[in-house]
Amino acid sequence: MNRTYLNLGLLVVVGGLGAALWLGDRKDDAKKPLTALSPSAVERIAIEHPGSPAIKLAKQDGVWKLLEPVAADTDSFEVSALVGLADTSREGVLEGASNLAELGLDPAAFRITLNDQTLDFGGDEPLKYRKYVRVAGGDVALIQNPSSAALDKDYSDLVSKNLLPEGAAIKRLALPGLSIEQNAAGQWTSAEHADAKASDLQAVVDAWTAAKSMWNGAEPVASVEGGEKVTVTLADDRVLNFVIAARDPQFLLARPEIGVRYTLDKTLAERMLGLPKPAPATPAASPTDLPEAAAPTTDLPAPTP
Repeated sequence: MNRTYLNLGLLVVVGGLGAALWLGDRKDDAKKPLTALSPSAVERIAIEHPGSPAIKLAKQDGVWKLLEPVAADTDSFEVSALVGLADTSREGVLEGASNLAELGLDPAAFRITLNDQTLDFGGDEPLKYRKYVRVAGGDVALIQNPSSAALDKDYSDLVSKNLLPEGAAIKRLALPGLSIEQNAAGQWTSAEHADAKASDLQAVVDAWTAAKSMWNGAEPVASVEGGEKVTVTLADDRVLNFVIAARDPQFLLARPEIGVRYTLDKTLAERMLGLPKPAPATPAASPTDLPEAAAPTTDLPAPTP
């Protein structure tokens, strides 16, 4: 008798799950956008993870800027993943879902707000591992699980991979054992290397201007205290401070002011932190390396009588 009740209970659970999934996959809801916003209409974004500072971004003069918890330029690719949530396709809807805790939505794992439109993210459904998202406190939608790191609580993913602001020009570089600056005539000079070629000094400046991180990470200020410092003064007198966190096996530069670590190609360390090395001189040929002179021949033809 107990076994019969158990089987009936299992049927009810399975039937309920099937009904929920059927409801979630109705054709009239399939591919419907997650919100009524178009990506181009999004001008403010907030990311809130429990126990972590809120991350806030805003579009200023058509360019996305990170405002909190630090002020910084942004990576357009990572921001596009956030903006793209606005018209992400729903793959199903669970209308009037009451089991929010079972869906990971009470409380939500995290919240993203696009303008004034809230999106609460929960757990993954067990069949296709789609993400439960509650839209504006209403219905629960199913979407493909976003893979972008931009959605997590580490804001460093959103910081621009460029070391310098877009279009910025360098006025002075202060590196370990090497300073480079422009004189009144606009020529590059170095106090430590007065005889350095202008082209070699320019090469170092160009390396910094073009430098781009492969990926970013969070870097606590305390972890780089005492490291070698680099100061970059821009043409508009803005000053950027870096610390060399490592040169090998990877070239790591940290910006303590914003708590971000940049991971760069290790081959850039030589180009960014010192003058180009002179090409090795070609050794002069020694007498023993010269080809031997041909010995005079003695096999002359006999004179004709």
